[in-house]
Amino acid sequence: MPLGPKTDTQPEVSMPLLDELNPQQREAVEHGTGPLIVVAGAGSGKTRVITYRIAHLIAKGVDPGSVLGVTFTNKAAGEMRERVERMVAHAPLLCTFHSFCARLLRREAGRIGFPGDFTIYDETDSKALIRRIVRDLKLNPKEFPAAAVTSEIEHAKIGLLDPEAYAASRRYGFGKTVAPIYAEYQARLRAAHAMDFDDLLMNTVAVLRDHPDARDRWRRRFRYLLVDEFQDTNPPQYMLVKLLAAPDGNVCVVGDPDQSIYQWRGADIRHIVEFERDFRGVRRVTLEQNYRSTPTILRSANAVIAYNTMRHPKNLWSERDEGASVSFRQCFDEYDEADRVANAIRELTSNGLQRQEIAVFYRTNAQSRVFEEVLMAERIPYVVVGTVGFYQRKEVKDVLAYLRLIVNPADAVSIERIINVPPRGIGSTTLERLRAYAAEHLLMLHEAIAQADRIEALPAAARKRVAAFHEQLQRFRSLAEELGPANLARLIVDETGYIEMLKKSGEEQAPDRIENVEELLGAIANSEHTEETPTLRGFLENVALVSEIDTWESEHDRVNLMTAHNSKGLEFAVVFVTGLEEGLFPHANSLDSRDGVEEERRLFYVGLTRAKDRVFLSAADSRTRFGQNTDQERSRFVDELPEEDLLIAGEADEAEMTAAAMPHPAPSVEEALFAPGDRVAHPSFGEGEVLDVRESSCGQVCAVRFRNDEEPRTVAARFARMTKVAH
Repeated sequence: MPLGPKTDTQPEVSMPLLDELNPQQREAVEHGTGPLIVVAGAGSGKTRVITYRIAHLIAKGVDPGSVLGVTFTNKAAGEMRERVERMVAHAPLLCTFHSFCARLLRREAGRIGFPGDFTIYDETDSKALIRRIVRDLKLNPKEFPAAAVTSEIEHAKIGLLDPEAYAASRRYGFGKTVAPIYAEYQARLRAAHAMDFDDLLMNTVAVLRDHPDARDRWRRRFRYLLVDEFQDTNPPQYMLVKLLAAPDGNVCVVGDPDQSIYQWRGADIRHIVEFERDFRGVRRVTLEQNYRSTPTILRSANAVIAYNTMRHPKNLWSERDEGASVSFRQCFDEYDEADRVANAIRELTSNGLQRQEIAVFYRTNAQSRVFEEVLMAERIPYVVVGTVGFYQRKEVKDVLAYLRLIVNPADAVSIERIINVPPRGIGSTTLERLRAYAAEHLLMLHEAIAQADRIEALPAAARKRVAAFHEQLQRFRSLAEELGPANLARLIVDETGYIEMLKKSGEEQAPDRIENVEELLGAIANSEHTEETPTLRGFLENVALVSEIDTWESEHDRVNLMTAHNSKGLEFAVVFVTGLEEGLFPHANSLDSRDGVEEERRLFYVGLTRAKDRVFLSAADSRTRFGQNTDQERSRFVDELPEEDLLIAGEADEAEMTAAAMPHPAPSVEEALFAPGDRVAHPSFGEGEVLDVRESSCGQVCAVRFRNDEEPRTVAARFARMTKVAH
């Protein structure tokens, strides 16, 4: 079947351009009509295949308006668009699944009883609505927290279950009570002319499934459909692909079953298998040549993923030089692990590698805390990618907002953040009236607050509460110089009742949030010992620099910290995969099923294949988890690596591991360094006293009570860089 007439405005894709492709890439790009599946291994140039295929279609006469490309992130869609526009004059519609659904529903929403100008609720909006419904239904919010209820409803929608179908399938337990919440939630969304993210998918499926004329019109509109990251599609997204493309239609899907790591949010690895069943005459092209990693890294990745049974067999290979061995180090604990990583980073950068070319991966967000602490102490710039860095966490920003108001009373953003945190009865209505008064009298917000007792629009009780808030800030401000930054911060946390608020919240994250507040207080105290002239303003300026790292552009020199999940689609010269312990990576939640372990193995595979030149793996003998120090067992994934490509620290010449060289000489295990009663200094924790010493295979292990800690810390002496200080 011909692609269509060539027009004068559509440039031909030149042969030299196609010659840049390898034979398999070119086969996929030049495929004519009919279904096509491209199984694209990590680093095999899948984005190039998609963009070149789009450009090739347009150059051969296909109307750009009849081509639709969908992917999962705006960033990916934007990059694809830029590449296509460099090759042809007009790019087609390239967007995310959700943005395409919104576009379609703006025209078709009337078919399902919605106006075209409906509102889209994000996760915060949804949770707020759920909280209101739980209150209105007189349910206990501790038994039905918004996060848990929202998650349950999301999973129902991913399974294409409307409230009636969900209620029929949930006759017992938590789901039985969620059923009426779900029904009321959907009713209120409809009343508000609103849809949440999952509704965009479900409602688009409903339009195309239940209205043949609409389905036919959209099929005629988009004669060529291309889907990126197909292995990450959930059931509504795959249903959407099937509805938009006829069984013998021009649909090209690109993905890699070995990189399917989002089962927890509905992705179904079986969709690649089902695609070949659901579409007639599918042509399959497999991309195995890798343009990113060394052969050594690829052999390790291939060996590990071969243990999985749910996959399309393939073997990544590369024409690059062999490269260095994958190295593994067994560490004493998480602090030793972070110290080792920091030392390796320092060695790498001293040899000319830029920090943005280095990434540290971990399995859970909680693991970032130790790495952030050590890197900050070592003055190694870093950014937490795809999650919230320490100084961006809500509870930390709340306390910092109080401190900022001590320095700058006119900081309206900080006022609005904490005027009712902890709750003091100053709601949104009061805040709106304060804003209106300020605007009417040409005042700043803090000036209006200072005049609360004369604002007639406020009820007497509201005036009293605002005045009390103002007086509390004034008191903190008057004590600032006398107390110093650390004592002032402690006073604010105590007198506002912030910790008590967290304790009473009943949230699962409350202990972590309390720990974060305590860490902040410790950081402020530590700054008083490390800065020559410590001031609150100086501390806040330093924090502001750390907080702003997340907004820096990629050319700034900083190490990347992220979960293995967030590494998907990225690449770095050097990768550290940390925490390789049973129960952590693979995660404990996955160990009771084959599918769970296989997804964890795919996640490890993704981490390995992000690296271009070097991979460093590490595990800890012991780790503090859930407040307890526990012995750890090395991850099975380390044992699945080929021995010939694995260099284990301690079993080979350290000179071979140039990036793992220690900048500080390590004393011998037998050398006695410390004794109970010694006064010591630590670069991160300050001064302290050794309470106890025991011997281990890693040398001395000391229990040390540092000046700013209520409880002793366990420190491996040979790695901690502690020094004795005079009594």
